[in-house]
Amino acid sequence: MITLSSVHKRYGQEIAVRDVSLHIRKGEIYGIIGASGAGKSTLLRLMNLLEKPDAGSVTVDGDQLTELSNRELRKKRHRIGMIFQQFNLVANKTVFDNVLDSLKLAKRPRASWETRVMECLRFVGLEAYRDKYPSQLSGGQKQRVA
Repeated sequence: MITLSSVHKRYGQEIAVRDVSLHIRKGEIYGIIGASGAGKSTLLRLMNLLEKPDAGSVTVDGDQLTELSNRELRKKRHRIGMIFQQFNLVANKTVFDNVLDSLKLAKRPRASWETRVMECLRFVGLEAYRDKYPSQLSGGQKQRVA
């Protein structure tokens, strides 16, 4: 669950996000659309505090991120997934191994790796592509691997 309450973000004189409030329940999927420069990326970066709001609060799963210490925030981010517009898959690794890398970085138990990677690939409809390389995928498929 993600809740933004009256979130504001400014860069110098430029207002990127003005008084945004929203509530996303577990399992809901939303898209954010708008013109270039409208603040879409800033809004997403506010959700996991890659950008700190100038005002307002961000709550994820009951934890108010804006009040966490840096250490607590880093720990919380391990449970928040985010796909960036400029994703970077490792070209000489298979789809399976690209997904596996994220589990290794998150220090997930080795015993769960195979099961979890396949669960993730099934979720995005790519389990049949596990042994393909990024160069063999469409842009949308690469985005789903990321």
